[in-house]
Amino acid sequence: MEIKVEKREQWTRKREYILAAAGNVVGLGNVWRFPYLCYKNGGGAFLVPYCFFALLCGVPLYLMETAIGTGYSYIVIQLYSRVYTIILAWALLYLIYCFRDPLPWATCNNPWNTDRCVDLSSLNSTQTYRGNQSVNWTSGNLTKSSVSEFWE
Repeated sequence: MEIKVEKREQWTRKREYILAAAGNVVGLGNVWRFPYLCYKNGGGAFLVPYCFFALLCGVPLYLMETAIGTGYSYIVIQLYSRVYTIILAWALLYLIYCFRDPLPWATCNNPWNTDRCVDLSSLNSTQTYRGNQSVNWTSGNLTKSSVSEFWE
């Protein structure tokens, strides 16, 4: 059985690639909507931070997507689908945690809790007693809530 491999097409000039990439990024909807967004969000005052963040964030992200897609022979949709799958898996994990009794973030009896953990639901005042010491849990550095430890 013989496998036929098709030759991959290539750009003839760099200019063709840049124009095709810009056409995919910008799109006609953005061209029509951008003046309206400028007017709604402050006119010319909106344009300066927009350009700043477009250059600071947009261009490096676009170059990263292009480099990853070229390096791994993926299209951007395949890359986003993998990231989206990971995000959905985390959301599903937290949804499952919501149906446990007791909630994992409600107590300090979990493997991820540290010695600084304080169960806020059992406190009647701003002080908790550990052995012979009285610890003020609102002081910040000494203790951390069980909720904070779960999410961090």
